[in-house]
Amino acid sequence: MSNRETFEYLLRGVQADVVRLGSMVEQAIHHSITALERWDVTQAQWIIDSDKQIDQAQYELEERVQTLLATQQPIVATDLRLTFAFIAIAAELERMGDYAKGIAKRVQAAVAAPALLEVPGEMRQLANVAQQMLHDSLDAFVRRDPDLARRMASLDERADDLEERIRAKIFVVVRDDVRTLEAGVALIDVAHTLERVADRATNIGERVIFVSTSVLTELNP
Repeated sequence: MSNRETFEYLLRGVQADVVRLGSMVEQAIHHSITALERWDVTQAQWIIDSDKQIDQAQYELEERVQTLLATQQPIVATDLRLTFAFIAIAAELERMGDYAKGIAKRVQAAVAAPALLEVPGEMRQLANVAQQMLHDSLDAFVRRDPDLARRMASLDERADDLEERIRAKIFVVVRDDVRTLEAGVALIDVAHTLERVADRATNIGERVIFVSTSVLTELNP
């Protein structure tokens, strides 16, 4: 293989690592919401323990990128933008993994509260939006599709709206039954955490646009 072919082959390998890391994070978020809906401390602990695998995957990806830069010579500016995007996106994904772990810890803490409450249906909707944004942002990255990346803006607005609806519903329940205060605070925190997942997916979308067009774009000003 030529130097260019070797470089592109290695880039594709790192990109595959990014996609695998994203899949791990997506599963962690999915399971954390399932644990929340069931107030399942066993599943919550599994999510907490599994976070080490996400951290390790991010570390190995960054090591691979560093080795790539040390041993291969990027040919054009696009190569550098793409290489640095790998590291930036991996960092966003690792933080999302931390959010899933944080939700699991909230589940464990809330179970010890005086009273639990039913998780609003909007929480699953918010989780679905956040997961869709994660999936679509990575799909946009793989396809170098700035138009798909720009969809993050409208989806992020949807996430913001769902967070506000969840907050309003929980305030009503807690007002009527003060015993649910601790569980209610936990749910409000989870909703905000999912909204942060959406924000980080938006960050990935902005990175995709930059890699694809060389234009810095703020999707959620």
